[in-house]
Amino acid sequence: MERKEDFQAQVGDYQRGIEVMNRLWGEETTARMRAIWKQADPEVERYITAFALGEVWARPVLDLKTRSLLCLAASVALERESQIRLHTHGALHSGATPAEIAETIIQLMIYTGFPAAWQAMSIASQIIAQEQGAPGL
Repeated sequence: MERKEDFQAQVGDYQRGIEVMNRLWGEETTARMRAIWKQADPEVERYITAFALGEVWARPVLDLKTRSLLCLAASVALERESQIRLHTHGALHSGATPAEIAETIIQLMIYTGFPAAWQAMSIASQIIAQEQGAPGL
């Protein structure tokens, strides 16, 4: 009986992960990301979807906006351009304002250095402009 319950929990985590991704990035981006992960290895897609998004991102203490800003901050510190794009988009879709995104990056200037923060600000401003239908920097 325990195996069946474990399987049901995994299916629930997987579905919850897809729901979280759809809320953060929309169905089109979610489908594209999952296809890339599956192409790399189906297990990679399952781990990311079920564990990272379905378990960790879905925990109740922090809301998606806070988690998105935290991930944006980590991406800035690690200078991961694609993740800065992804988490800026996610932050906007989970309720963060452009000012909150900018303030997150400004706060990081003293910890990550000005070049990393400037790069992130440039990327984030492009994403924000796209979301608002205006040209970015």
